[in-house]
Amino acid sequence: MPPHIPSILFVDDEERIVNQLRMIFRNAYNVHTATSGEEALQILSSTPIDVLVSDQRMPGMPGMLGVELLEKARQLSPNTMRLLLTGYSDLAAIVGCVNEGEVFRFINKPWDHEEIQQIMADACAAGSAARQASHTEAALATRQLIASVKENPPKVLLIDTNVAELQAMSQVLSSDQSCILATSISDALDALSNNDVGVIVSEARVGRSDMGSFLHLLKQHHPMITTVLLSRAGDADLVIRMINKAQIFRFATKPLRKSSFQLAVAAAMKAHFNYRANPALVNRHRVAEDKTASSDASLVSSVMQSLSSLRQRFSIFGRKREAT
Repeated sequence: MPPHIPSILFVDDEERIVNQLRMIFRNAYNVHTATSGEEALQILSSTPIDVLVSDQRMPGMPGMLGVELLEKARQLSPNTMRLLLTGYSDLAAIVGCVNEGEVFRFINKPWDHEEIQQIMADACAAGSAARQASHTEAALATRQLIASVKENPPKVLLIDTNVAELQAMSQVLSSDQSCILATSISDALDALSNNDVGVIVSEARVGRSDMGSFLHLLKQHHPMITTVLLSRAGDADLVIRMINKAQIFRFATKPLRKSSFQLAVAAAMKAHFNYRANPALVNRHRVAEDKTASSDASLVSSVMQSLSSLRQRFSIFGRKREAT
C-alpha cells in the first residue's frame, strides 16, 4: 500500500499568495488552493484535507474572515488541522481563532521559508497521529472516564499574584469546578505534585515570572493538562506567541465576563477528559520546539519532578480503569 501523501488547502483572496504557497509545497503534498471561503468549504466537503491554512484579513472574501472559515471548517471537517496566516495584530480575531477555530499554529506574514515548511510537517504529523482514535470509541472512553472520577474530579489550578482576583475567579467557577489557588510558579508546582489537575488558568506573566517557558514545559511533558490564558486588550502579539509556544486551549479576556469565563474553563476541562481518555488526541496540540526556552535549570528540574508525580498518578488511574 503506497504511503499517504497529505493534502493541504491554502486559502487567500490573493492568487499570488496561494500560487506562491503551491510552488513551495507541491513536491511534498497534494496542494489545493481557494480564493474564497465558500470555495474552501466546498473543497472541504468533497475532499479529505489534512491541513487547512487560511489568511485572516481577506478583503476579496466579503463576509468571511479567516476565523469564521476556521470555525466552519472545525464543524465540517474536525480532523483537519487548522492554521492561520496573519500579518497584523487584532486581538479579538486572534482570540476567536483559538476559542472558535482551535487553531494549531499562527504563521506570520511574511513567512520564513524553512519555518513554514517545518510547521506544515508538524501539522501533518500531528493530524495523522490523532486520527488513530475513532470518534465513537473516543466519545465512549471519555464518558467512562468522567463517570469513574465523578466523586473526585480533576481540579482547576488558578495562578495569579492577586489573591482577590484568585478568589473572585474561584467563586465564579465554584458551582462547576473544584479550584486550587496559587500565587507563584512554586505554589503551582506544589499543587501539580499533590493534586489531580486538569486545567490551568493563568496570565502570561505572574509577578516577575514569564509563564511561557513554564507552560511550554508543562505542555511538552504532560499535554493532557489544558490551559486557559487570561489576556488584556493590546496583548495580540503575546497571544500569538503563547499559542505557538504552549498550545493554549482557550483565552479569556480581562476584565472577565462570568459566562464566557465559565464556558472557557468548562471547554478546557472537557478537552482534558478527551485527551486523558484518548491519548492519541493530544497529538493535535503538540508544541513546537521552544528556541527561546529559559535556561533556568531549577525551573526545568522542578517542573519535571512535578510531572513525574502526575505521570505516576495517571498511570495508577489508568490501571484501575482497565481493571473495571
